[in-house]
Amino acid sequence: MIKHVVMWKLKPMPSEEKESTIQNMKAGLEGLAGKIEGLLDISAGGDFVRSEQSYDVALVSTHASKEALLAYQDHPLHQEAANTLVKPFALARAAVDFECGE
Repeated sequence: MIKHVVMWKLKPMPSEEKESTIQNMKAGLEGLAGKIEGLLDISAGGDFVRSEQSYDVALVSTHASKEALLAYQDHPLHQEAANTLVKPFALARAAVDFECGE
């Protein structure tokens, strides 16, 4: 199995708008569950610590294989979520993908 972890720092915006953006990202990304073959689990959420080192939003997903992760990344539903819910609001992105033995 593969874990896919992504974190985003959001562009500067008023607090209420930031919270709304985070909730929209969470709902939209988690809404991919059950819709993409090989995507076994997905969760997202906003950071509550809000330290200087913190990113604003994180996503953790589990995929059946490396091939399933690649298919997820190219899937039209994932691309739509990325292009409408994430990219317009993201300032920076960090990611890591690793094998796990679950």
